[in-house]
Amino acid sequence: MMLSSLLQRAAASSMPGARAGEAAPSASEGRVSGGPPPQLYAEEQLCRPETVGRHAEMPGIVRDLVEAGSIDARARLVRGMLHAIGFEWLGYGMVTYVRGQSWPLSFFTSYANGHWVRRYFAQRHYEVDARHQEAPASSLPLLWDVGQLEASLTGPDPSERRHRFLDDLHASGIRSGLFFRLASPTHVNEHTVISLTSSAPSRNWITEGVVGQALVLGLSVHEYLSRHARVPAAPAAARAEMSGMSPTQQYILEHLLQGRSDKEIAYRLQLSSHTVDYHMRQLRRRFAARNRVQLVKAATQSQHGESGFGGVGQLSTL
Repeated sequence: MMLSSLLQRAAASSMPGARAGEAAPSASEGRVSGGPPPQLYAEEQLCRPETVGRHAEMPGIVRDLVEAGSIDARARLVRGMLHAIGFEWLGYGMVTYVRGQSWPLSFFTSYANGHWVRRYFAQRHYEVDARHQEAPASSLPLLWDVGQLEASLTGPDPSERRHRFLDDLHASGIRSGLFFRLASPTHVNEHTVISLTSSAPSRNWITEGVVGQALVLGLSVHEYLSRHARVPAAPAAARAEMSGMSPTQQYILEHLLQGRSDKEIAYRLQLSSHTVDYHMRQLRRRFAARNRVQLVKAATQSQHGESGFGGVGQLSTL
């Protein structure tokens, strides 16, 4: 029952709340328009370094993936584990969050539903996919199904794009799933997103035991891709375009969120105190913050996204 109680606490802490004292962004600031397309890649494009020594210290599934003799063998291994749990597809990608809006940087296609991947990026469904905002920032999973997503369309003036998003889900055979994200240790606002999906019509089949097995599999694939394969990284220009911040401002913000003083930031980045002060003023203006404390709070909220769908509360049904 420990997992169930953790999920319930995550649900309670992830519900939307008021953000007092924060100026509302203008329409042009609140959404990113356009942006470079994500990098789609597959097993064939990975560059796996030669493994030195034995693999005994690796987690079991990661070791199996590393030692698999071929791309086909790895695909059979992952798909076999997915089916054993009850899922059929696994999606893995990197996204950046800008003022609550998610934008994809890269996506690994080898274990995903091919029809859904093509439609998702061609139609830019990520712009209306509420699961990105609803997944807890604590890395705990969001459980969902199409019935829940359809129920969200009962509000005033549901957009045509959200209807098209659901139509494409149906056309792809996807009905339910588990969705979670992991914060990047190196880049502010970036997360790894992992999604396990199924043709089962309701999320009720996803029990506590299934959640545990799904997390182990998803994290093992993440370990394999991030540590034992050189995954194509999003270019710095793409990150800058998505966030609207210069690389220097991104680095300064990362150090700020780690609790470092302006003097420490200047020393670590080899910048003058005047330069750090200038960029701090620009960052406060960007996040509508009057001081350092408000800047940290606003940047953290932006990193975690904004919740407006209410689906996280459904986790308490486990």
